Parts: sequence; structure tokens; C-alpha cells
Amino acid sequence: MINRKSRFATEGIRFQRHNGDGTIPTPHRFVGFAHTVDLRKVLSGGRGSLSIQIDSDPKLTRVLDFSHAQNLARVTVNEALIALEKPATEFPDIRWEVDTYTGRIRGGYNSGTATVLEMQVQNNTGAVVIIPADTYALDYEGEEFRCNLTNAVTIEDTNSTRMRFIAIHLGKQELLPAVNEMVNLLSITPLLPMTNHPDFFAQYTVVAPGSEPDRVPQIIQVTGELAAAMDFGNCIAHGGNGLEVISFFEDQTISIGLPKDIKDKEEIDIEGAKGSITRMVIGAMVQGLSPVVTLKQKDYNLLELIQGGKLDRTKGTYEPPLSKDADPPSFWAEIFSGVYSQGSNKLSDTAGYERILLRSCIGIEADVPIEAKAWATYAFNLTATEYTDETGVSLAAWQEQSMTLEDFDALKVKEVSN
Repeated sequence: MINRKSRFATEGIRFQRHNGDGTIPTPHRFVGFAHTVDLRKVLSGGRGSLSIQIDSDPKLTRVLDFSHAQNLARVTVNEALIALEKPATEFPDIRWEVDTYTGRIRGGYNSGTATVLEMQVQNNTGAVVIIPADTYALDYEGEEFRCNLTNAVTIEDTNSTRMRFIAIHLGKQELLPAVNEMVNLLSITPLLPMTNHPDFFAQYTVVAPGSEPDRVPQIIQVTGELAAAMDFGNCIAHGGNGLEVISFFEDQTISIGLPKDIKDKEEIDIEGAKGSITRMVIGAMVQGLSPVVTLKQKDYNLLELIQGGKLDRTKGTYEPPLSKDADPPSFWAEIFSGVYSQGSNKLSDTAGYERILLRSCIGIEADVPIEAKAWATYAFNLTATEYTDETGVSLAAWQEQSMTLEDFDALKVKEVSN
């Protein structure tokens, strides 16, 4: 841990929209639209291109074919999954499915092999039991496995069926169930029919451990008109180019202010008949931050990312959101600053970096004056608040981290940008 160093200026800042459900997109979970979506404007002959980039890897672009969709004005999540999973246009190491929590289309990166649990379900109830088509989640030792039944399965008498559950990560044999170990049916959601019936049971039959990913990626970008139309980056409501990272390094940032939002302390008194006072003191509380980011140059892509509106990338015109659009887009931001040792330093003598992650922000562009003999500067007033992830866990508005030079270089922040 690098500590007790002096911070000087800022190295830069980068921004990215949240998922449509308000969560931070990660390579292991990035989500798009739910229910249906209109793709008519972004497809030509039923085809459209989608680009994905992981960290600083080369961007991969695939042409997706939606000719199988019954109505391009109402493309379903399952029809989009078919287009994304076709062998000719698939993205290596990206797995697509329906998100359990939101019903949205979900992508997840996995460079290792999947871990498979095969479960045999047996029906001794004497009645016909039908397991509906759905995506089932199985919790085993805190690890989530998923089974996607595309068609309903009928189990008659004592006949049995097998359900195959897959976990994107794990690969640890010691955490997997033994063959013929009984399954706790209450750990499966949604519940299977007759879950509580004593003659309806299941056990593990085959366990196939996978391998751990060869790395832990940090940033996912899903970009292009098709990505925006599929609501990656919450673009249906607020416009944008998908899940795009916009960075400002190489001395493009002028200043970043980080004033804290503090709820003042309270002193609550009760006075007795003879004038004595009993006091309760409630301490001040930090509610979040109100960052002010000032940049050298105008960037319409960032303006659209932060406050929404309409950006025509062909004509180069931008219109801010209307007054009726009161709900601004949310995003995360990451600030990097160099730290230095005691004594006389040169800019090249960086000892490490300080990283500040703002997990959940909204913002708006500040006033931009036009003056004689003066450079214009472009400021954005942000509000960073506490954040709740997809599992319902609450996290602080920001996180601070000291980084070594090697850790910072490994991020390749200047190369992770569209």
C-alpha cells in the first residue's frame, strides 16, 4: 500500500454509463433491453453491426442477422439471443442469457471453461408433472448455476429427466457436490413444480468442473447504433453510443473539485420545568460528493453521456434534454492522480497513483462563457451518491485506492477508450 505521499494535479478521468437497471457494467455482467425492442432504424436487410471491446484488447465487430425475427419493430430477448449466438457471428468467450433479476438480455465474459452440474429429477408422485420452459438458478455453496429450458419438460410416473446447470466461473472441484448427492429443491428459483412433495426429488448425476478464467478483466464496452438500440448503456431513454468509455488523459483535464455533501450535526434539546436541558447530539454525516470537473475541450459524446439529449453524430448537432426529461442518466467515473515522495520532485518522478471511483453519478453541464481574449473551459457539475448493486448490497458513494506504478500501467487507461 502506497501511503503518506503528496498528490499533485490530476492524471485524468474517465466515464461510462450504467446498465439500464442502474448497476455498474462489468465484463461478467452487462445488460441491455427487456421484453421487446424496435430495431428497424438500425438494421439494413435485417442485419446490423455490434462492437465489443474488453479492456484494451482489440475491438471485435460482428454483423448480426435478425432475419429470423417475426417483427423487427418488436424483437424479443430470445430472438436477440439467437442472433448473438449464431456460430458465424459469435463473440468468443461471451455468454448470452436472460438476466434473472431484470429479465433483460445479459452478456458475461468467461475465458475459462464452464462448470456444469447435471441434475436428475425423478417423479414418484403418480401424477404428470410439467417443468415449464424458463431460466432456473441453482444456488450451491453460494455459487449460482443456471439452467435454460427452452421447452417445457414433462415427467410421467417414475420417468426422470436431467437438467443441466452451468456456472460461468468456479472450476474448483472441492466446492462441487458429490455424484448422487441429494439436491435441495428449495435452492432452485423459480421453484420447480411439486417442490415440497416428498416423492418428487432430485440428485446430482454428473459433475464437470471447469477452469478459472485466465485473467480478471475490468472494463467492457458494447458500442454502435445497434448496441444503443438494444439499450446497452441505457440509450433508449437517454441516447448515446452504447456502453462507451470516454476518457480524458494527456493533460486534457484542468481541475476536479471534490466537495463533500455533509448533513450537518443536530442538537435536539428538551427543557424541564426548572430550566434544565437534556440534549441529544446527532453527528454530521457524509451523504456523498458533488464533484466539479473542468476540461479543456468540448466533447459532445461526454455531454450526451452525462446529461442525455440528442446528438446527431452525422451532422454534429446536439440538443439538450427537454424539461419533461426530468430523470437524468446515471454513470460511474474514475479519477486518477499522481502521488510524489517527500523532497524535490519532477513530473516524471511519480511514486504511484491515487484512484477515486465514483460509483453512481448524475450531472449537468455548467455555464460556458464566451469572452474576449479568453479560452473557454467546460465544466460539469456532478452528484455522486451511495450505490446499490444488482444483489441489493449498498456501497459508499466513492472508493479511494493507492496504486503502484505497475498496477496503474496494467490498467492501460489511456488505451481503454473509444
